[in-house]
Amino acid sequence: MATNKDMLILGVGNLLLSDEGVGIHVAQQLQTKSLPSNVEVIDGGTGGFELISYFSGRKKVIIIDAVDGDDEPGTILRFTPDDLNIAWRPSFSAHQTGIEGLLHFSKELSPPPEVVVVGVIPKETRRLSTSLSKTVKKQIPKAVAAVLKEIGALAASANDKAPCLAKPSEGF
Repeated sequence: MATNKDMLILGVGNLLLSDEGVGIHVAQQLQTKSLPSNVEVIDGGTGGFELISYFSGRKKVIIIDAVDGDDEPGTILRFTPDDLNIAWRPSFSAHQTGIEGLLHFSKELSPPPEVVVVGVIPKETRRLSTSLSKTVKKQIPKAVAAVLKEIGALAASANDKAPCLAKPSEGF
């Protein structure tokens, strides 16, 4: 997919399972912001492997999603594929490939984009609801700020200025 927007913000998750949809909620908030013209925000929903087509031609991809972790619900984590020990295995169906597959295959693109995940530890993912838990909902502005910081990091690196970024954290 050819594009002149070299940065992609991809919100993923299931809006029907409460906090599992946090990536979509953050992407929706970002769509209301005035972003640089080289930034595209996409609601990836529950898409799987087909989302890799959006990575092609990008310098940077920021994925926003609910992530498992040992920290408290609502904690925001920032990590890259290299921070993880991804144990991706092919499945019998391409639509069953989740974020692990996206992270794995993003390294195979030529040239590969820089990929950053902004993850939010969910509180509730088994309840059928389109609303976020109060704990996660109040973290939306901080998640938006984390993504905006990543957008600024690309601009700063183009100017040889390295901003102080959040510490990568393991867990997924």
